[in-house]
Amino acid sequence: MNATSASAPTGVSAPQDVMAPPALPALDNTYGAMLLGAAFGFMLYGLTVHQTYRYSRLYPKDATWMKGLVASILALETLHTTTTLIGIYFHLITNYFNPPSLAMGHWSTRLITPTTGITIVLCQSFYAYRVYVIGPNFVYRALVATALVCMVVEFGFTMAATVEGFRLPLADFKEVSWLVSAMFGFAVFVDVCLTGTLVMVLLRSRTGFKRTDSLIEVLIVYSINTGLLTSIFGLLCFIFAIILPGNLIYIGISIVGVKLYANSVLAVLNSRRALSDRQLEGFEMSSTVESSRDRPNANTWKAREVPVSLAQTNTEIVFSSVQAHSITTDTTGLNSTDYGKRGETDFA
Repeated sequence: MNATSASAPTGVSAPQDVMAPPALPALDNTYGAMLLGAAFGFMLYGLTVHQTYRYSRLYPKDATWMKGLVASILALETLHTTTTLIGIYFHLITNYFNPPSLAMGHWSTRLITPTTGITIVLCQSFYAYRVYVIGPNFVYRALVATALVCMVVEFGFTMAATVEGFRLPLADFKEVSWLVSAMFGFAVFVDVCLTGTLVMVLLRSRTGFKRTDSLIEVLIVYSINTGLLTSIFGLLCFIFAIILPGNLIYIGISIVGVKLYANSVLAVLNSRRALSDRQLEGFEMSSTVESSRDRPNANTWKAREVPVSLAQTNTEIVFSSVQAHSITTDTTGLNSTDYGKRGETDFA
């Protein structure tokens, strides 16, 4: 009998010494969550670009600092979107057959935390400035000061999380993910503080005129919805970074959340034209004053006083401090005369 006839029976394979492949890290709650967040974030980034373009066409005469604010938001959002895309491509495409790379991290994913934190602080600074201008009352400014202190602490946690992110591999970052949670916790507190203060100012600005009060109610609802939306996403990031530190669900949520911050600020700036069309410029509503040469102008954001002057044939209702003999530029760098001169040159 030859060697062939002594082989194993047909249909039975001989045992082979094959090493089992290494266990792959979970992808659904790590880079899968990050991919889903990036998909929605990319759509919101397109809206950010559109709103920035619209702002540049509608308000070319805005103050330099406000143009710088918009440009900074766009630059940070572009960097944030780019680093997110590079990180996902590096881990899921370039290192598709290299599972250990999933636990090591990449410089692009490490930059997501600082760009997120800086963008949030920048957007909240705008809201803090707005509340500071409209509320000269000591209580309002004390609340703004409290929010500013929390923003400084929030920025500190952002920098601490960034340093730890570059020092530790991604698999070990779960030990310090509480830094990211603290960052979003202070962000939520600042949102609630500033939104609550703004609503208080608007509620105290009611005049008893039905049309005026209805417009103030629209602003209150808009302010609450804007602050509520960003607060919800911030709260979700705060919770998931604590209870599930070993995955990237909180990063996926933060990608969407930071885009909402940017778009909310741009929406506030771009809504001035719509409010002006409804005879409400910022927090000011005024009807056309016939045969009046020296029409008082108001600071757009100031909303603390009651009607200033009532005429027989027209009404001038202003929710702010009014200077009757001078043109007062609003916090956006524009006055009422500038709005009137645009006419057909605007692009809506």
